[in-house]
Amino acid sequence: MVTAHEEGEPPRPCISMVIRVESKGGVAWRNTVIGGSDEGAGLQLGFSATALLIGPVVSWGRDPKNQPMVEKEAEPGREEKVLLQFSGVSSRWFPLLQPGSVYRLTAPNTQDSSVLIGCSVAGQKEVELHADSSLQAPPPSVLSVSQVLDCRSEVVTFQGRVTERVSLMDRRGGASGVRLTVCDQSGRSLCVYLDLSHAPYPPGLLPGNQVLLSGFLRKISRSGGVYCCLSPVGCVTVTSLGDSSRLALPPAPSMHLAHWASSKTVEAQVKGHVVCVLHLQLQWSCSHQGGQNTQVCSSHCGSAAFRATARLVMDDGTAEAHVWLSGQPVQAALGLADSQWAGLQRAVRVRGQVQVFPGGRSLRTDGDTEDVLLHFLLSLCSGDVIGQQVILTCRKRTNQSSAEVRRFIRGDRDFLTRRLRPLQLTCSHLELQEES
Repeated sequence: MVTAHEEGEPPRPCISMVIRVESKGGVAWRNTVIGGSDEGAGLQLGFSATALLIGPVVSWGRDPKNQPMVEKEAEPGREEKVLLQFSGVSSRWFPLLQPGSVYRLTAPNTQDSSVLIGCSVAGQKEVELHADSSLQAPPPSVLSVSQVLDCRSEVVTFQGRVTERVSLMDRRGGASGVRLTVCDQSGRSLCVYLDLSHAPYPPGLLPGNQVLLSGFLRKISRSGGVYCCLSPVGCVTVTSLGDSSRLALPPAPSMHLAHWASSKTVEAQVKGHVVCVLHLQLQWSCSHQGGQNTQVCSSHCGSAAFRATARLVMDDGTAEAHVWLSGQPVQAALGLADSQWAGLQRAVRVRGQVQVFPGGRSLRTDGDTEDVLLHFLLSLCSGDVIGQQVILTCRKRTNQSSAEVRRFIRGDRDFLTRRLRPLQLTCSHLELQEES
């Protein structure tokens, strides 16, 4: 390796100290003195970290860079805690400092050991380091997501894998924070809210990545669910990178519709049979035409996209549910092979959009009653689809209503009854169940 000294430049002396990071706080805007004391105070990004000193301050004739630690840098038995304050441009080191890792702090172009030591400490002159006594508390134990859900602590430190990231918007439409869904190996998950109005955006918050969440507040929602939010001293650290394209989400729990209706579970797997198809829409749209139908688009238009949506009623023997489908689950529900699905798309592209409203008992369309394509779709929706056993993975829609009041007239009497409304679900995966 060629060094600056070998190129004819004089070697640059420096001093260094080896530390092991124990913990760190989150990056935030803080009031600090900018430059000298005469320049006043202002807001700067900064964070703090606790570390153990592995050895004394060492002088070098030239920068050791990333060479392995030598014997003079370690002092057996010496493990003293210090508090490191990072502010301004030095806060950029936050993502690189990982608890449990060893680092060499280097001060270039100086042999003055007090640059690294702080107050009342010398390097190798047998003067002791005076550490903050408040740092002698043991580091918090790292919990799993399941332990956070079951514990009663107000402040928790835990790790998990990111399965979902959602940006949160304020009333003005600007970004105000992030909501993460984090899970562990058991499949249990919880939501984590990051208020970034007074802190920078942490890099690496992507599905599949493993994160360490330190010093977070554990809270209970009005509905009794557990969630966590960022505290003033909390921080997020990405500990390992994952492949989001291969991210395997934990399997959804299998539930009956009647039980799911009164449960707080958001996503579940249900088994039942199709009662009827309420609505089917097949449509081509083009971004060049503002999302309008593409009956006037060229057949070679690269911006045209096909969209299929449907709504059906399913029953599992305990209750009914209205299920919204889109994309591939529609093809699976209609029982069409890939070649048939491609042919149907070509037929729909001629007119741009087709809608049918089987409605269970009454068959209705929005086009010509003599249209061959419409009659084909109606026959699909009222044929083998009805009664077909299916396995669905669904999420509850937000517009759930627990009950409705219905009025019945029998003779000269009116009856009012309260009945549960069907669950409103959005299907992400549909599988036809083979009949035994």
